[in-house]
Amino acid sequence: MKSFYCISLTIGALFFSGCAKIQRSDDLCVGSSIEHRLNKTVQWNKGCPVDVEVECHIQQLLCQELTPDSAVQIALLNNPHIQAIFEEIGISQADLVEAGLFSNPIFDLVIRYPTKKKFVPDIEYSIVASFIDLFLIPLRVKVAEAELEKTILSVTNEVLDLAFEVEQTFYELQASLQELKYTGSIVELTSIHSELVSRQREVDNVNNLDFQQIQSRFLEAKLEIARVENEIIRLKEKLNRLLGFCGEIHWNISIELPEIDYQGLPIDRLECVAFRERLDLQAARFEVLRLSRKLGIKQWWVYTNGRIGIGGERDSDGLNTLGPAFSGEIPIFNYGQAARLRLRAELRQSQDELASLEIRILSEVREAHKLLMNNLEVINEYRSKIIPLQSKILESSEELYNVMGLGIDRLLENKRQELQAYSNYILSLRNYWMARVQLDRALGGKLYKIFSYDNEPMPWVCQEEAIE
Repeated sequence: MKSFYCISLTIGALFFSGCAKIQRSDDLCVGSSIEHRLNKTVQWNKGCPVDVEVECHIQQLLCQELTPDSAVQIALLNNPHIQAIFEEIGISQADLVEAGLFSNPIFDLVIRYPTKKKFVPDIEYSIVASFIDLFLIPLRVKVAEAELEKTILSVTNEVLDLAFEVEQTFYELQASLQELKYTGSIVELTSIHSELVSRQREVDNVNNLDFQQIQSRFLEAKLEIARVENEIIRLKEKLNRLLGFCGEIHWNISIELPEIDYQGLPIDRLECVAFRERLDLQAARFEVLRLSRKLGIKQWWVYTNGRIGIGGERDSDGLNTLGPAFSGEIPIFNYGQAARLRLRAELRQSQDELASLEIRILSEVREAHKLLMNNLEVINEYRSKIIPLQSKILESSEELYNVMGLGIDRLLENKRQELQAYSNYILSLRNYWMARVQLDRALGGKLYKIFSYDNEPMPWVCQEEAIE
């Protein structure tokens, strides 16, 4: 039934002819930026027919084994939070349009009725429009343009954050599934050991202390399985939410963590990449620019609200008069002094936040890099020393057991230690991939995509040279 479902989806994909490559809507280069940084497609859905193609592509990905890349792609296409983020661009676009509009003209009409019937009503009228807008509109447009640029960068950065959260959750889930596998084997061994000790105790071959210790180890191992299962439930539901599914969706996932792909880079080069690529840093710079431009709008002459137009009057004698009309305010009490003080404080605040963000970015890059290098050392220790040593210990134990030189208790315990070593190795791999995602997040995109965009080979250096 499942194969028939997948075949039907494939036929539907050929029918729509756009599922493999989703056409991008007008999202002001957000999609191209995500493609450059993640090699993934994201789309601002506006109820167009292309949304059907998106749904088709999602179903195609679900029919296959879920990988970190396909999980991120599904989340970018299916998570409604992405669409909510995109609407921030629409709001900023509306603000930009409004910034370029003139104020509506003001029409005044006054009718005075005479107390004597032989006279006609006195009518006074005027229509005026703001001439201050002639000077304000260019300034308002510049402020709105800076706000729009900041919004585009912030939206793209939020999309990146969600993609990295999906990837990190995926690696955590893979590690927990592998941990469950080894923990289950440990429980099976401790169960066998506990059963043997129970039988030995019946014939008084084991003292109470050893029996109680083995029983305690068996019970703790069973509780460890419950802990890992709880973590798997939490991570599956979290991943489901990030993928944008409201119900329980059955997807297949490989439990094997990917092979390590990082051996170290010069830290100064990573910092330069982060300063160039981090979108939240660019958005903070546009915020400083926006506030500095906004200061130009809050000058004293703005508060005059000067208007110019024409006015006329028809008096009670029937005489019509017409001439220019002026109106405005006299900026005596409020001439923008409070607004300028507020804007200067906000500008200083944004400059301080920009400096703080720069410090945090450098720290995040160094932290992720050092964690990666430390985790690589741990992984290499497990691969080159600990796991081979545990295998040798188990081989020696089996040889001794075969010649009656070792009891079954020691043999089972050595097997348990070998499984525990594999379980700890999986945790070190998980820590590596958590730090790997952390490094990509700190750099503002996938490392291999950023360097390939520069048409430069990946300058991998040996591990010893990269440690700071």
